[in-house]
Amino acid sequence: MKETTEQIKERHDMEIKESSERRTSEIEEMRERHGREIEELREKCNHKKVSDWMESQWAPGHGGPRVKVCNNCGLVMDTEKWNLNVEVGVE
Repeated sequence: MKETTEQIKERHDMEIKESSERRTSEIEEMRERHGREIEELREKCNHKKVSDWMESQWAPGHGGPRVKVCNNCGLVMDTEKWNLNVEVGVE
């Protein structure tokens, strides 16, 4: 029996959905695995090498307080007090 155009479309849509679900599942597993690995690294790290003060961003293009981070594991070790009442460019 020959497939109708509608049956072919339904099969194609189902294959795309299954593929997307599989990719989503794989990326979620990868994020969880890497998250656990980073936590383990940070727990074992002695944080001996710390960066100088550097700018941080809470979102791209949105500056935050300056921070110092561990050069080995990336943990934020110190955060500069941030005065939210200061206007940018005004002295």
